[in-house]
Amino acid sequence: MRPLLICDCDEVLLHFVGPFQDYLRDTHELSLGLDTFALSGNIRRADGSTVEQADFMPLLNGFFDTHMTTQTPASGAANALARIAEVADIVILTNIADHHAAVRTSELARLGMPYRVIGNSGPKGVPVAALVESFMATRSVFVDDLPHHHSSVRKHVPEVHRLHMVADPRLRDLIPQANDADARIDDWDTALPHILNFMEG
Repeated sequence: MRPLLICDCDEVLLHFVGPFQDYLRDTHELSLGLDTFALSGNIRRADGSTVEQADFMPLLNGFFDTHMTTQTPASGAANALARIAEVADIVILTNIADHHAAVRTSELARLGMPYRVIGNSGPKGVPVAALVESFMATRSVFVDDLPHHHSSVRKHVPEVHRLHMVADPRLRDLIPQANDADARIDDWDTALPHILNFMEG
């Protein structure tokens, strides 16, 4: 059996915030502030008023419906995953609707990351546990930008090595290091040897 890498997509493999800001501005004449990491509550109209919570998901789904192809890869991501794929299985576990997963699969492949994509909703601990069991992985690594997913994985499969990564430099100071992650590394060139060293034991 081989090791397993379970990796998030947005702000880990693909940049999201920048393309989402462009989409809001160009399509809806809205802006996204970066005062905090939260998306909901930070989207504003031209008059400065905040877009209501109920309108957030339609905007997010609209982006994935029409603008997913504008996302660009995080520096070094494709090369790092290609090297990891030589010794491990790779699954992309991303909180995205099932009907968007096929487009995401195609986009990642087009950008040099031809790996299995699984859509998810909510905390990732349970699906990570299921993947580890399914692959019967010798060692597993989980990479994600959101601290609560690391807490969920630690709760359900504490033996999985948890790496906290935030690809966009503008967001790194807005997201404190996840308390339940084993390490925080924000670039793939540094993360690659860290992951390989863990997988090789």
